[in-house]
Amino acid sequence: MKNLDCGHAAPATGRWCSHLLDDEDTAYLVRFTGQGMDHELLCDACEKAPPRYVSICSACHHVRMGRIFDQAGIRGRPEIRTRETALRFEHRELSLPALTGRTLKAVTALGTANRSVWLAVDERGELLRLDLEEDTLTRLGSVSAQALDLSAELTLHASPCGRFAAVVNSRGSRGVVLELTSGAVKLALDRGDYHVEHCEFSVAFFRDGDRTLVVHATAWNRLDVTDPATGELLTRREFAPAKEGANTRDTHELDYFHCGLTVSPDGAWLVDDGWVWHPVGMLASISLRRWLHENVWESEDGPSRKLLRECSYYWDAPSYFAGPRTLVTWGFGGDVDSLMDAAMLFDVESGNLLRWFPGPRGQFHGDGNLLLATSQDQGTCVWDLETGERLHQDAALKPTAWHPSARRFLTVLPEGAVRESALSGAAW
Repeated sequence: MKNLDCGHAAPATGRWCSHLLDDEDTAYLVRFTGQGMDHELLCDACEKAPPRYVSICSACHHVRMGRIFDQAGIRGRPEIRTRETALRFEHRELSLPALTGRTLKAVTALGTANRSVWLAVDERGELLRLDLEEDTLTRLGSVSAQALDLSAELTLHASPCGRFAAVVNSRGSRGVVLELTSGAVKLALDRGDYHVEHCEFSVAFFRDGDRTLVVHATAWNRLDVTDPATGELLTRREFAPAKEGANTRDTHELDYFHCGLTVSPDGAWLVDDGWVWHPVGMLASISLRRWLHENVWESEDGPSRKLLRECSYYWDAPSYFAGPRTLVTWGFGGDVDSLMDAAMLFDVESGNLLRWFPGPRGQFHGDGNLLLATSQDQGTCVWDLETGERLHQDAALKPTAWHPSARRFLTVLPEGAVRESALSGAAW
């Protein structure tokens, strides 16, 4: 096989102007032809004059496309592909009289069994267990108004083991970790008040061996890991104090705002969708195993830390893990003003963009090889992660929460009613 212009003997995948091959630091424009996802990469000069195209292999093209921070703009739009299937959502409504008169501030899945069991927090700070297999509601504990601002937006996280939960002010300073079996507050969370209104509270549970641990922000630029069962801080470290009169930081100290966290299903990888000034969103991954067992500075500058993408003025994107190493996140583009609805698939270990496809928007959830995207304007769309095709759309389904183990949505309705929605039918 003859070598391509990039120097590799492989099938041609990418089409670039020659200037991009000559200088790897040249910013590029993505120009879509409107035929499928067919596109070409051009420098600014070649958008205005007929370019000399060069042929590029798949590996080189993926590397360049993965450098989103070099993307200068998008021209045209790709074709969104669809495929007819027998998929459909089946719904079941039920009434829980004990919910009447309550406002559920946040709802999340509880446990990893294939059971429709949910955790909710209401406007009074009460934690409620909703078992929709038995149609029961149980009070598990409460959060005081002194601990959190209950009038503000709340986010609720449940540990994989079902023993602990974290309730935080979504864009605030404080939160608590509770033990659900006793209702006891096990840990008070505080990330300070520096620009917290601009990003999600950083907190996530994960399993390390036989322990359930929680990673959480303890300052705008610092994460820590704590054992909620004992209160033991597992990532104790001290930054060197700055010299008097010197405008310098410790070599480990980040100029980075930690934001929403996503943990891989096996608890091995952490993804942090934070930002830096001016501002630029910086989606990064680290190895939780290395951080806990090898290098206490791993979350700052360890070798496992990989920058997945940069995007001006955008962070805290909808994300989830589709397998142990593959992160699926929203948005194709390098600037908030030019972001395009799309699913981006990254390898969190290498930091590489694996592939992407256009169309998905809203909150992302995973169901095996299916991406479920929910939004207020489109309802719920089902996408094939492998082919990038939209398989089904239910415009009326605008759910409150997704249960990945029970594989169903929950929608909170008025007057103490709820609706379960489960996907059925064949996708092939």
